[in-house]
Parts: sequence; C-alpha cells; structure tokens
Amino acid sequence: MQAIEFETRIDEEGQVRLPEEFHYAYGRLARLVILLPESTEPLDKRRRPGSAKGILKVLSEDDEHLNDFRDYMR
Repeated sequence: MQAIEFETRIDEEGQVRLPEEFHYAYGRLARLVILLPESTEPLDKRRRPGSAKGILKVLSEDDEHLNDFRDYMR
C-alpha cells in the first residue's frame, strides 16, 4: 500500500480533488482518511446568503430613516 499526502478542499458537493501530480492514481481504489482542523465550523453553521430568510421580520416599512443618508446617496 502506498501513502499519498496533500492538502485540498472538500467542495460543496462533498468531492475531494486529487492533484494532477497524482494522475497515476486516477480510477484506482483508495482508502481515505480525512483530518480536519478542530477550529473549522460545521458546514451548516457557516453563514450563506439568504440563510436568515424567514427568520427576520420587518416590523414596519418606512423610508423616513433613509433621509439621514440622503447626502451620501447623491
């Protein structure tokens, strides 16, 4: 059994990309051991655009407070 060590990212679909320098291993059966840093947050805790949808409620809609920023918006 041969050991190969490299660093890579696991993409959104859960795929691990093997660098091209190890092309001779493409298509072969492998045993994978993944070592994750302990400081990494689980994927479901990371913020994503739209992740607060349905959680926040607008209590009142008014444009009055925007008058304070009128000078910046010109």
